[in-house]
Amino acid sequence: MFNHVHINKIEMIRIEDLNSLRLISKYECRMKQSLLFTDLDIQDLVGVTVEDSYENAQRKYTTTVTFKTPCRKLLALSRMAFRLTDVNGDQYMVGTNSRPFPIIKEVQNYPEKVPDSSLKQFTITWKSMCPMLRTYYY
Repeated sequence: MFNHVHINKIEMIRIEDLNSLRLISKYECRMKQSLLFTDLDIQDLVGVTVEDSYENAQRKYTTTVTFKTPCRKLLALSRMAFRLTDVNGDQYMVGTNSRPFPIIKEVQNYPEKVPDSSLKQFTITWKSMCPMLRTYYY
């Protein structure tokens, strides 16, 4: 039976602070429990899609994360990785401590109609040889 995965929390960390992260398989990573992540204030759930493709006879993955936030200030986000937590407490990493790094795009909305949303929308895209990584700790 298929279990639905609903992501309800997203956190970020600078790539430079992920020196304890180790890939244990193509789909899993392990890192120290003591790493300090910054929690992002989100509205609703986080959307995630993972697509695969073949380029030069290699399988590549594109992980896309989207979320909305009421935070109006512009965030200086570059060279960041993201930890996602689902409603069951399972955690996943988008990005590692090596290239390629996730690309962060933000859209600031100033609606022309009152009922339209003024939430800022973020889209994080990570193209890698690995999909979103299930995370374990030591």
